[in-house]
Amino acid sequence: MAFKERLTILLEPEIKDLYSIPTLSVEQKRVFFALNDPELACISSIRDRNQKCLAIALLGYFKVKPILLNTRFNEVQPDLKFIATEYFPKFNITRFSANRMQKARLYQKVLDVLGFKNWSSDYENSLQIHLQSIAKSSIEPRYFFDASIEYLAHNKIAIPKYTVLQRIISKTINTEKIRLLSILKDAVSTELSYALNKLITG
Repeated sequence: MAFKERLTILLEPEIKDLYSIPTLSVEQKRVFFALNDPELACISSIRDRNQKCLAIALLGYFKVKPILLNTRFNEVQPDLKFIATEYFPKFNITRFSANRMQKARLYQKVLDVLGFKNWSSDYENSLQIHLQSIAKSSIEPRYFFDASIEYLAHNKIAIPKYTVLQRIISKTINTEKIRLLSILKDAVSTELSYALNKLITG
């Protein structure tokens, strides 16, 4: 379904904050980049040290917010250096690039070790059914957005792109509006409908 004008849910700074790489203090880095035994075993299965460092970074970012981020070396370099110092003291990390397939494989490891599923269109219908079930409380876009994030977290599903949530929430709101109009149409008598139309048209 195409939209000429997309539904506004979040402000631009909110969108950027949600879908950007988190800025972590040194203490936060120690917390989010720390590895338990299953995570350490997962990282140990990766041969290349650059990839190991990137995997630890992606794992830490996912713990902060369960989103598959599009990372660039310059953006994550300070965190990679911190991770290298913590886990591979004699390893001097240099500039490298990871292609889409490599990142996908690393993220699959992250998802597996944390017990999460990557978002796919298979989950769209179940999310919309959930939103439809709570539509009687409110049809405010932000209400649906927060409910979507809560639903995804509860079901351990990674948060999809903002445009995906826009589409699902817009569809839910339109469906609920049609349902309410249908109820009103059945409930309002012909005389009252005529009177209301007359009042609206002045």
